[in-house]
Amino acid sequence: MRYKIKELSFLGKPLQKNTQYVVIGGGIAGLMLGFFLKKNNVKFKLIEQNNTLGGLLKSHHSDFGLAEQAANGFIWCAEMQEICDDLGLKIALPRQISKARYLVRNRQLKKFPLTALETIKMVGKMMLPHPPTETIADFGEQYFGKAFSQQLLEPAFAGIYGADIRNLSFPGALSTLANILNKSSLLPLAMMKMRFNAKKNPNTSKKRQTSGTHGFTNGMSEFVEALAKYLKDDIELNVDGRSLKDTKENLIITTPAYVASDFFEGETKNILQKVRYTPIITTTLFFNRSALGQFKDGFGCLIPRNENLQILGVLFNSCIFDHRVKDETIVSLTCIMRDDSENLSLLQQLDLDIKNLLVKELDILFDISEKPLYYHIFRWEKGIPLYSPTLYKSWFELDDLLNTNYPNRNLFGNYTGQISIRGMSQSACKAVSSIGTF
Repeated sequence: MRYKIKELSFLGKPLQKNTQYVVIGGGIAGLMLGFFLKKNNVKFKLIEQNNTLGGLLKSHHSDFGLAEQAANGFIWCAEMQEICDDLGLKIALPRQISKARYLVRNRQLKKFPLTALETIKMVGKMMLPHPPTETIADFGEQYFGKAFSQQLLEPAFAGIYGADIRNLSFPGALSTLANILNKSSLLPLAMMKMRFNAKKNPNTSKKRQTSGTHGFTNGMSEFVEALAKYLKDDIELNVDGRSLKDTKENLIITTPAYVASDFFEGETKNILQKVRYTPIITTTLFFNRSALGQFKDGFGCLIPRNENLQILGVLFNSCIFDHRVKDETIVSLTCIMRDDSENLSLLQQLDLDIKNLLVKELDILFDISEKPLYYHIFRWEKGIPLYSPTLYKSWFELDDLLNTNYPNRNLFGNYTGQISIRGMSQSACKAVSSIGTF
């Protein structure tokens, strides 16, 4: 095996029958875990130190439309469908016009940014065997070439993880693909083997029913509120979970790593304190559609670093879902930036300065003739966990330490192996449904 794969992003001993648990943290990880615990009749209570739930997920409504504080939706999976069906939530499907996705090259939006020669070189590299790689950057250059890595991989992963691909673990951030390469060092052959096995052993219960990013009519807050209502008898707000640190309670800690570290000592605490987070700024701006001379309908655009723009990517919110703007004369755009400076100078800028920077760069892409109607800025000094090679290795170390030294502690969150809402829902479901199979 070329790559070590963590099958489940739920660290510590497997959950047990006839055991009562305390879920620490009312963010989306804790809420989804609570949903599956309750559905499977596992006794638990969920405690949150604040008086609100959902963590980063929150929807803000303005006179011009909706602005999401963090994720604007999720990729469909059977587990998310199960949650929504049980909660009586109607999933909002993506609009047809959102199918187009763009990458920026030479400051122009393109559906495919490589030249014919670069494409030929990419195909040639794909056909060759390669040794294992540690980072996404190494993987991209070895298997596809420098142009593909710079023009496609780099902006794609910056859009998901907010990070430079030189700092992202290949098996950590692309575990499915790494597992494919465990079948063969030849990528095309490995993918053929995976497709053959999938057809030979189809799992119809998990068959994809739809594709694309999905959401809710009133934003992601609708999902949080429905989970909170379902779990209302099992939730205690304004309770600091650290008060249970020295008890023998069975704790499932779903807080960020820097908070989870307070529940441990020694090497476990040290590892959690070293988990790095990328500082992120997201800004939703509303424009008159007539003010964007070069705008194209679609899902959004991703921007490579060699374009020398601060923006990593732009989501075209009003194209992705209905009900994101008050009417079709308005366009809603969400811009994503990260702060790479040592002193977090970008994060500390005034709202007006950030808005002016964004409008200047958006003007390059879309030829803007008017000021935005409204904008809403969200700052996260510790925004997205950095899926670095160090974090990837820590999953296995933490799992061993928990099993050996903390048998009544589990860790689960967006830093333990799955960063997306889809991935966390799948892991929460699997962690609970595996009770009694060990």
